[in-house]
Amino acid sequence: MRSEQTIFDELATLCSSKGFIHAIAFLYFRDNIVRFNDELKAEDMAHMFSDSRLIRTEMTTLIGLMMRAPIDFTLPTPEVVFGYIEQSENLLNELHRAMLEAGVQNMALENATEPGVNPFTSGEVLREPIFYGGESAYTFQYRDLAPRKYAADTAWLLQNKNIDLAVARDVCRSITSLLDKRLIGTLKSLKDKPPSEGTMLQGFAFSCDELAARTSHSLESVRAVVEAFTLPDEERNDTFTSLHAFNAAYVYPFIRRGKDEFLLLQYYGISEALYETPFYWMCDDETYAPIALQHRGDFTESFAGERLAHVFGADRVFQNVEIFKSKGEALGEIDVLVLFGNRVIVLQAKSKKLTLTARKGNDLQLQRDFKTAVQDAVDQAFACAELLGDPSVTLRCRDGKAIRLTERPNTIFPISVIADHYPALAFQARNFLNVTPTERIVPPLVIDVFTLDTITEMLASPLRLLSYLNLRAEIGDKMMGSHETILLSYHLKQNLWLENNIDLMVLHDDVSSHLDVAMAVRRDGVSGVATPDGILTRFEGTPFARIIAEIEDRENLAAFDLGLMLLELSEDTVRSLNEGISQIIARTMQDGGLHDITIGISSASTGLTVHCSRLDDREAEIRLRNHCEVRQDSQKANSWFGLAIRPDGSIRFAGKLQRSQ
Repeated sequence: MRSEQTIFDELATLCSSKGFIHAIAFLYFRDNIVRFNDELKAEDMAHMFSDSRLIRTEMTTLIGLMMRAPIDFTLPTPEVVFGYIEQSENLLNELHRAMLEAGVQNMALENATEPGVNPFTSGEVLREPIFYGGESAYTFQYRDLAPRKYAADTAWLLQNKNIDLAVARDVCRSITSLLDKRLIGTLKSLKDKPPSEGTMLQGFAFSCDELAARTSHSLESVRAVVEAFTLPDEERNDTFTSLHAFNAAYVYPFIRRGKDEFLLLQYYGISEALYETPFYWMCDDETYAPIALQHRGDFTESFAGERLAHVFGADRVFQNVEIFKSKGEALGEIDVLVLFGNRVIVLQAKSKKLTLTARKGNDLQLQRDFKTAVQDAVDQAFACAELLGDPSVTLRCRDGKAIRLTERPNTIFPISVIADHYPALAFQARNFLNVTPTERIVPPLVIDVFTLDTITEMLASPLRLLSYLNLRAEIGDKMMGSHETILLSYHLKQNLWLENNIDLMVLHDDVSSHLDVAMAVRRDGVSGVATPDGILTRFEGTPFARIIAEIEDRENLAAFDLGLMLLELSEDTVRSLNEGISQIIARTMQDGGLHDITIGISSASTGLTVHCSRLDDREAEIRLRNHCEVRQDSQKANSWFGLAIRPDGSIRFAGKLQRSQ
């Protein structure tokens, strides 16, 4: 097999060929454009998960190699263009095989079986998932979060780059809309043209005048944005000499074709550049770099706090919480703390990135990057979590506001959040993270701000989110996907639950298609279904759904524990529960008496008894408690839930019996 560098160099020569840009335009249109009719559906995105398509990093590699020399826009014959396409695909496939082979050699049997050796932590092994792993951010997340990420840097950006990221966000949105229509028009026009004039390149062209006309911003401000993300005429992508070297195509997604004509060959590129590139501009300013770094950390913390407040309410979310000993000794600091009954979230935010050296497969740098980006945050979260509930410590926000724990934390969920896309984060966390959960502190969730945004968008109540965190902690490493949103999408479809006899389930990226549609509908205004069919929709209009809806925001411990238990039930059990509750409601409505239904859950050593009656609250509580005690004893269960409902199906009260351990 040829070396990776030899293949890369041959690919570079191909990309500098006359008119190669027309091949790129065809490949992007074929592999990365989602076409649909009235509404976007999951099946419309099926080709985006095909093993045969070129992914974004491969497309950016082709564009970056083309940018190393002056671009020739001449349209070759169809035979030449399709020759370019075939050669590109062959070389990229060969490049992938070479990278895999290098990793396989590091996983030789004699190395893999050596005590204490994890072959999946090798830099050569990790280079493949880092380059080919899925994206954690949606284009609209990059686009819409960029102005917020750099809100504190507005003055610097205006003074040094003459750009306003609010304008840039609108330009980014307008480009997508403009090119969507242009691509359709270009495709239709090809029907009336001879094959010799067949190209999709014009579908990716735009001018600053067109963008200014589609926004409320001046031509000058729009042009400043476009110029800032266009490779200067005097520069070439000279540093891109190997697959993991710096590629200017990520920083400069626009290509100049004329005085006021530009090309955007990859929609994702401008959104990502908008979010990522300004930070590097500011880092080149030695005086401003420390300020920019501080602002970046502040954004991560404030955004995480805001998203959790969206779920739990602002009164339950606290930022920059310092932990003190009674004598005033500072023991630690929590970036974002959520208190909900006896459940606690301890979130630590980091703004570290995966460096180019690590991407190239440097073992030590990979470990250093992971330590500063993830391990340190997790260690800090665990250290702070251990202190919660200690009567000798006090909690105080930086503004001096004291925080009082109304309940001793029973379950603490540590979360590590990173400010940027961290390639192969899930894979690295699986293999690098060193952590020891306790009875109260569950295994940590390691994600970036985009995933936190998505999780809190779809699971927007305390019950739904804490149920996910609980189930996620329980399955641990038994379920694997290239990024966390795949597991979230699986959960939304059928609950994050595994049979006891399953040791490992690997999810393909296409599992996320329903979630991808829902997020596009919610955030990008696309027509389609905003909530995937599954746990959030399947029992709408049933007694079960009403009970969950009434419990979702309640901080009552018994009711909340009941809600968590109900969300873990199988569909068959939920159907039986719905049928039984409907029956006892109907009977109470008919005769006014007390009627009940009981379900036992032996696998969890618990159960539920539901009473429906017109009794006064005191009598109803006594009758329900006595019934639950009998059931718990007869089933020898560790716990038992009781639920009293009115004849209209609404909740009167809930209780829980817990056998002492």
